[in-house]
Amino acid sequence: MTREEKLRRFAAVVVFLIVIGAVLSITGKIVRAKFIGDSTTIVNGFYAEKKNDIDLLVLGSSNSFCTINPLVLYEQYGIAAYDFGSSSQPLNITVLYLKEAFRRQKPKVVALEINMIVGDSLSGGYESGLRWGLTDMPLSIDKLKCIYQSVGAVNAEYFSYVFPIFRYHNRWKEISKIDYTYDKLDKTNYTKGYLETQSVTETEVNLADYQAEGTSWIEQENMRYLDEIAALCKKNGAELLLFKSPKEGWYQYDTKAVRALAIERGLNFVDYNELYAQGVLELDTRGDFRDNQHLNDFGAAKVSAHFGSYIQEHYALSDRREESERLGVENAWDAALRYKKRSGQQEFMAAQTAKDCLELLQNDKDYVLIVTETNADNSGKVQQWVYEDKRVVWKQFWEKDGVAHRKIGDSELVLAKLGAIYQVLIDGVEQYQAGSKWNIVVYDKVTKSVSASFAFDR
Repeated sequence: MTREEKLRRFAAVVVFLIVIGAVLSITGKIVRAKFIGDSTTIVNGFYAEKKNDIDLLVLGSSNSFCTINPLVLYEQYGIAAYDFGSSSQPLNITVLYLKEAFRRQKPKVVALEINMIVGDSLSGGYESGLRWGLTDMPLSIDKLKCIYQSVGAVNAEYFSYVFPIFRYHNRWKEISKIDYTYDKLDKTNYTKGYLETQSVTETEVNLADYQAEGTSWIEQENMRYLDEIAALCKKNGAELLLFKSPKEGWYQYDTKAVRALAIERGLNFVDYNELYAQGVLELDTRGDFRDNQHLNDFGAAKVSAHFGSYIQEHYALSDRREESERLGVENAWDAALRYKKRSGQQEFMAAQTAKDCLELLQNDKDYVLIVTETNADNSGKVQQWVYEDKRVVWKQFWEKDGVAHRKIGDSELVLAKLGAIYQVLIDGVEQYQAGSKWNIVVYDKVTKSVSASFAFDR
């Protein structure tokens, strides 16, 4: 075989492998599990952030993103923070996340929740934690190294992390529209990685045993990863802060062990179990927790308020609210706050008549109203119109069957008539409620969703 033939064969093999890799990657994106509200939206939301726009990066397992609420930090202190973690995250994956973060951001402070330092390291990990942490991270040399650290061999399990289709191929039976469209969706995370919930634990969380005696176990492997995290922060000009979220099963000897590590490395450490035991932090051991390991929104707001005060006292982070006001430009945290305020209960939702509803909404340019009036002229015909940017932008008086399309915000509106049936579809979902004289569908261009659909008789 000549040299040229060998080169052609080698090139053919390379092209074949590239094609196979591309096919596996594309199909893997479709069938892989989507951890909506958790790792998937946290990771994709991070990559949707503007480059070099995050001042405080919060890392760790679910205890991190169930404890520190970036919107509380911003609203009270002007701190631009993002929770970049994954559930049950071992420290080698935390290192991977930090490396990825420094490729896109220049945080001045990195806050590491240290729940996973104490006890087992990788040897005690389980598949769910690895899947949560690795599935949505983009493929890179660092990710390949991290997978090897987690699996310990280049085998079938290893490649199931490189190409998720090998792990999730059985999901084809449950694949839905979002599996095909997810990569095309807006990935902006308006909670900045925080996992919202107002659910309350069924049983009271026991924090009273904090003073119990015992010995804390920290593996050398975890200390090496902590040192690597500290070195990465120093190299990239960020200060590393350690903190511990309040939870059942954390004791004063765990606090002492982690504090010794922090002192040896010249790091600050804040333990909210210790502060609770000292009476500095007030928590309702039932109402402020979603379960015995995690806070809910009420508890997270309390801890985040204290955390923001601590950050303000010990680190030099600018108040981004002042910068936003001075420039007259809304930043990503302003937008997230606006999104949050429009996501809950709104005044117009208590309207008793169509007139009241329209009057409450007519001056808000971010709402689109799709109004349907039946028997408009006592002829059985139906009138529909779209109210946007504080004016009527489209009006339809149906005399025969038909379909009309219109773009509202990032969504597709379809108005249709088929015989005596009328429809208002937004992104393919029916919103019209038949049976009343007035139907008003309220679409919010900020949240990019339907806020409400009302049926009024008057």
